[in-house]
Amino acid sequence: MKLRYTGLLAIAAALLVSSCKKPQQIFNNPYADAKAPLGISTDPQQIPQPASGAPGTPVTITATGLEQYKDKLLFLFNGQKAQIQKITSTSITVIVPASASSGITSFSVDGQLVFGPRFTVIGKVNLDPTYNNPVGTDGPVVKAYPIPNSTQMIIMGAFQNYANAGTIVKTNRIVRVFADGSWDRSFQVGAGANSTVYDIAQVGPYYYVVGDFSSFAQQSGNIQRIAKIQTNGLVDTMQVTTYLLKTKYVPTFNIGFAGGTASSVHAVGSNKMIVTGNFTYTTKRNYSANTYDAKDSTIVDSTIVRQLAQVNVDGTLDSNWRFDKTKQGYKFHIGASWTGPNGPIAPTIMDANNKLLVYGRFTSFDDQPANAMIRLNVVDGKPDQTFNIGSGPDQNLIAWVSYNAVLNKYLVVGAFSKFNGVASQYIVRLNYDGSVDGTFTPKVFNGGIPNFAKLLDDGLAVVSGSFRSYDGVIRNGFAVLNSSGGLADLYNNTGNVNGVIEDVYETRSADNKRALLIMGSFSLFDNQVKNNIVRVTFE
Repeated sequence: MKLRYTGLLAIAAALLVSSCKKPQQIFNNPYADAKAPLGISTDPQQIPQPASGAPGTPVTITATGLEQYKDKLLFLFNGQKAQIQKITSTSITVIVPASASSGITSFSVDGQLVFGPRFTVIGKVNLDPTYNNPVGTDGPVVKAYPIPNSTQMIIMGAFQNYANAGTIVKTNRIVRVFADGSWDRSFQVGAGANSTVYDIAQVGPYYYVVGDFSSFAQQSGNIQRIAKIQTNGLVDTMQVTTYLLKTKYVPTFNIGFAGGTASSVHAVGSNKMIVTGNFTYTTKRNYSANTYDAKDSTIVDSTIVRQLAQVNVDGTLDSNWRFDKTKQGYKFHIGASWTGPNGPIAPTIMDANNKLLVYGRFTSFDDQPANAMIRLNVVDGKPDQTFNIGSGPDQNLIAWVSYNAVLNKYLVVGAFSKFNGVASQYIVRLNYDGSVDGTFTPKVFNGGIPNFAKLLDDGLAVVSGSFRSYDGVIRNGFAVLNSSGGLADLYNNTGNVNGVIEDVYETRSADNKRALLIMGSFSLFDNQVKNNIVRVTFE
């Protein structure tokens, strides 16, 4: 029986195979039209002579097979065409072009490429050898906060390991560093924050930290997106007695933000602060509720406050700022904030003139038309009538705004092609009154758009994003513009950036050169492995 059963299976299988046979199809050779190899031979691992140089420098690279193409050969420095000075049977000599940046060289004949060695272009932007954090962080760096009357900074973001210090003690999402970038272990934040830290401000003798966290330093469960900390990093606490006469230590700053992120905090004098983000209400904890049902549970009271709030240093909401005490609020309680924007906002900007710039993706503000940007008076939270952007961007989205107090101007980037009717692709500079600055004429971005800009004190601007070129010049995600909107001469020598830039801070190197601290979520800067934070000299 076993043999008979096996034979039936074999016959069935044969019938199945024969029934699946189809007429043979003949396809065209996909390589039939391929071009023949160029016959150019070079070693991509060789060191050019010299290995680095400024624009105008003659560079010699060993290669063979070039002479046959001398009438149509192109030589490229990181995609930019160079002048060919001499071709021999064993080498080529070229001149580094003014638009060159560090990266791979290549030979091109009728669109076919042969890659050559790396070449470093010397210019005015270079990695700072005095910066003492070569390994960076293991997660995004969002911002640097310069400590007043100090050379130190507080670095914040979503990282858990700064400069490998996390292998010794936790450095969760906030650290204090020295001027050279090295970690200051005396900043005692303990376990740090359990989620991203976005901003910090000093009001009086304390720091106020905002972000997405619900735990900070020694406090867990009693914090919601904001913490009041001492200058040593510990949460400021007080002792309370619960309804069942238990002793607890809880934050002295009893307010939280819920329903969305708290992304910015700004000091207002010595006893108030403005907190902004995409939250929808504030919370307050009652540790001594004396109802039978509550017993020793913490009761959380909520108040509708949309995206902008002014808070007193004692942790109470300032109900005299952008707040309607007669409006129906949460669960029919009386009191709620003004309407605010009808869409998400980005990190806000407060200047020395007590003006608060709010921008993002919205079409109305306090139920009045407002296209992606509005400026408020800090004193009362109402629109600043001296600021007028007209129709604003032709797309109701602004990705990032940089304000420079020295120039008293704004640099704006986003996915727009016009701003107040003026053609301006993806980037525009505004005067302080909101009008378009006609002295700044943007060029064309290709391959993507900018999502970050930093306007520097001398009028130069650092721009980052997903673009591949600017004004026809290869600038993979990072460009330095001059005050008129063109590429700044000798400032665009750096190679590829792989990732996103979140913040740029003007500072000094250890040997007192002008420098930029660049932060974000990137793994490569100037063709070198740099994890999320790097400092460059900027001369």
